[in-house]
Amino acid sequence: MRRLLMLRHGESEWNAAGRWQGWEDVCLTASGEAQALARARLLAVAGDFAAVVASDLVRAARTAEVVATHLGLSAPVLYPGLRERHGGEWQGHTGAEIDEGWPGMRDAWRRGEMHSPPGGESDASVLARVDAALASACAAVADGAALVAVTHGGVLRLVSARAGVSPNSLMPNLGGRWFTFDSDGLHAGGALPPLPEPLEETPDTE
Repeated sequence: MRRLLMLRHGESEWNAAGRWQGWEDVCLTASGEAQALARARLLAVAGDFAAVVASDLVRAARTAEVVATHLGLSAPVLYPGLRERHGGEWQGHTGAEIDEGWPGMRDAWRRGEMHSPPGGESDASVLARVDAALASACAAVADGAALVAVTHGGVLRLVSARAGVSPNSLMPNLGGRWFTFDSDGLHAGGALPPLPEPLEETPDTE
């Protein structure tokens, strides 16, 4: 059994603009960098971690880099399998633009009446690749070790819902949830407390 802390990446430029990102590579904002630093400092005090892994998209990879540095660990190992859901035709659009261009479809998808966003990934496809990535990551650390996995809000919602956690609440940037990973898969634990406010806007150079 491995202990797994799954984190959502810091605020990106498109988070701030309200745009659907999917697989588009979007950098962190200054606030996102500050969120990553604040969470890293809390984790450095609270726990002992063996490694950090992350989605290969830059918003997650950069968050993981900040976390690994402040935990005194090696550079994060990047797994494309931990990416956000591919949003198909909706990538790059705001919610209002999606509702205008695809009337009623976003609500229908959220109700489970659509297999996926138009041209995007289904829940089953996302979960299959995330499970494979986590199995590989966990196999690389010792039994009983704690691992940090930096991923995306949609991924966290899917794995949490499958584990019995309500899917209705959006995980904030640098929010996270503990899981255990064993031969039966992922089992949900507690969520991390919110980050303290206010955050420093410019990370230091520790």
